[in-house]
Amino acid sequence: MAELKARVLAGWAGLQVIFALFLLVAPNSFASPFSQTRSIISSGMIDYPRIEVTVNASVTIGLNNLSLGFMLDHDWEGWLQDSVLRECASNASFKIVRLFDWKWSDLRPCISWNESTTSGAFNWSNIDLLVKRIFGIGAEPLFCLGAFSESYTGERSFCAPPGMAINPETALPYLDSWATYCAEWVKHFKSTGCPVRFYEIVNEPYFYFGWTDSVKLDNYVKLWNAAARKMREVNSNVMLSHDAIMFGQVMDYWTKYGDDVDFLSFHKYDCYATEGPGYFDNAAMLDRAESHYFNFVDQARLKWFNSRGKLLPVINSESGFSSTWKNGTDPRITQMIGAVWTALELRMGVLKGLSGNIYYAFSSSASICRNSATGGYGFGMVNSDDDKPWYPYYVHWMLGNNMQVGDPIIYSNSSSNDLRSLAWIHNETMNILLIYKIEQESKITLQGLEGSVNFIKIDETISWRTPYLQIGIIDSKAALSMSGYTVVLLQTPIHT
Repeated sequence: MAELKARVLAGWAGLQVIFALFLLVAPNSFASPFSQTRSIISSGMIDYPRIEVTVNASVTIGLNNLSLGFMLDHDWEGWLQDSVLRECASNASFKIVRLFDWKWSDLRPCISWNESTTSGAFNWSNIDLLVKRIFGIGAEPLFCLGAFSESYTGERSFCAPPGMAINPETALPYLDSWATYCAEWVKHFKSTGCPVRFYEIVNEPYFYFGWTDSVKLDNYVKLWNAAARKMREVNSNVMLSHDAIMFGQVMDYWTKYGDDVDFLSFHKYDCYATEGPGYFDNAAMLDRAESHYFNFVDQARLKWFNSRGKLLPVINSESGFSSTWKNGTDPRITQMIGAVWTALELRMGVLKGLSGNIYYAFSSSASICRNSATGGYGFGMVNSDDDKPWYPYYVHWMLGNNMQVGDPIIYSNSSSNDLRSLAWIHNETMNILLIYKIEQESKITLQGLEGSVNFIKIDETISWRTPYLQIGIIDSKAALSMSGYTVVLLQTPIHT
């Protein structure tokens, strides 16, 4: 493959752009996410800061492993019943859907549990329909069984099926009951012929054992081992883990006393409040998008390999801009700053070789969340009131439709820390994702492209309350204009 060559001449005034409208949106329809075509060519004589992006299609730096996913939490029933929401998920080519079994608002197929017989009564109808529809959009489910839920008063307790006893000595279910309950999930899907593979055993278990309590950590390891062994007896192909395995003290203990996990898992939220301690401004959030938690992925992967001789896949099984919820969510989640954070996080996921990234959550109601104390529209990437996406959805749409597992990642570099790039080849097309991290205007010039270049872009050139995709065609010798937070995907055929 010959190296692509082109040079962009900066400083031109009145550059011309050729527009191409890819798709038209029918009124009140989600057949396409595109809206009007807009220009990203710079013009005029203002001397904006210049940033150069270099791409070399002849230099492969790795292969993509990342698949995109989302969480269905309180919104599971709406997603199950709303065909437009499911179409929205299908259009973005999501591959993983994570679900809980433990909240009262979530799927709870175990109607009652009999502790004396170690058995339960189940109604799988909602689960079966939901799993069918998840597979129907080209994705597969990841079920998280059990958790320590937090009340508004801050108290936490284990969420077990109705009737399941809690051992007063451990504050956990009795081992045999919990293991049997988890195995019932695997038995059910085996009996129905449904290829459900992924499970996490207890959501965020560090809320139970903390950072220094080795006794509680041992209790949890024994609970996990008991469940994993019974689940694997039913189906040896299940993929089991939990989201605390990558913490240093947990992995050190686990490699001595825990059974094998099948993937490494973690959760990533970069902000924990809307003001005061735990709140971070925009610049800090965009820095944390690329560093927070990612800085120990390689170390955890290597530690497990050195201990067990297996190089495991890594899944970010729950991620979001901010985790604050008691007094309202962070309004920035659905804005362009939230989209830029999402793009930076997914870019790092690709570069770190992650196998999955699951966004929390798929949809939320703007009308309900608007009345919260601090504002915000919930955690969703889609407004469940009208089935219209917010900006972070469009980042997933760009990558989900234009990147697959196994795609070659090629060399790209930005001359400025204000702009991140990621380049890859998919279906004989070169893709260059540009993520502009600051709120000031700049010109972007490109090295390594030739001819016409398609673009798909989101920014806040109009109100963030009405997100849409801007599409068109530019000449590779034109300078791109960034007017603030921007995510743009450039696409051009590979010339050989």
